[in-house]
Amino acid sequence: MLIELPYSLHSRYASIAIAWTVIIIPPTFLNVGLFYGLWYGRPDMDRILVLTIPTAVLGIFTAIAIIERVWKLTRFSPGYRPLKSPRYALDIFQWGYFAALILISALIASALSRGDSDHDEHELQIRLVSMSASVLMYFLATLTLLSLILNFLEVKLPFRFGSLEAGNVLRPAVYYVVEDIVAVDGNGGTEYREAFVARYNSSPIFRSMIWRVSVMWMVAFYVFAGLFTVLVFKLAAAAVYAIGWAGPFPLAGLMAIWTIFYVKSQLKKERDAEEEALIDSGPARRAPEDERTPLLNSTA
Repeated sequence: MLIELPYSLHSRYASIAIAWTVIIIPPTFLNVGLFYGLWYGRPDMDRILVLTIPTAVLGIFTAIAIIERVWKLTRFSPGYRPLKSPRYALDIFQWGYFAALILISALIASALSRGDSDHDEHELQIRLVSMSASVLMYFLATLTLLSLILNFLEVKLPFRFGSLEAGNVLRPAVYYVVEDIVAVDGNGGTEYREAFVARYNSSPIFRSMIWRVSVMWMVAFYVFAGLFTVLVFKLAAAAVYAIGWAGPFPLAGLMAIWTIFYVKSQLKKERDAEEEALIDSGPARRAPEDERTPLLNSTA
């Protein structure tokens, strides 16, 4: 019998949309708009300051997102924390968020600290700062690749990792992303975490789906990162800031659409297999038609 997941995006679109709007909209609109507005609208302003202001504003929005997530995870009630975790353990997604933030901050800080030592009117600095999204994709793809290798080799965790106790096999990266985002940003809470863990453990089709989605996102991130690296260093300097910061998001959106349809098809396959098993084992006991799923209702 499939474990029902007590969650549907149909009732949680608003909470997830608000949380991720804070993360996505600033780099695609505010950051890019500020850069071009100051670079061409204020030619008298120091160029390093023009490069600093958009990224500083982006940092404010990032800090807001971090504070909101950390508050949910560390408040006295354990309603959002990974299962059986101590109060200040946070979740895997949050630790990955911190690591990505440190990596991108180091890239931007090192680029800005150069000054115009190359006497190229800050062209190299613009290109380096424009690499932030590509560096993030390289980082995420590499973490996903590592998780897939360790999962394939059935490497067991030597310590608690998110909701999993020591001794469990490490799971593909998408597993942790879905669990943590739905539980915290989507307000699914520990009830969702418990059901998600149980569903993964009980369903081979569900496990295969998580594996394949992880592989596809890993490959896509490596391809997108390579593509935008070439574009950032080959195109005219005037264009690369917009391309480097905003360009990856439409492609990631296409990947998200593919993910929705693929997950929907796999959930239907999982449901059909469950019904066939019930028929073969005796009187058919149909599962509820409105079973909730981690990404969307399979009948949506």
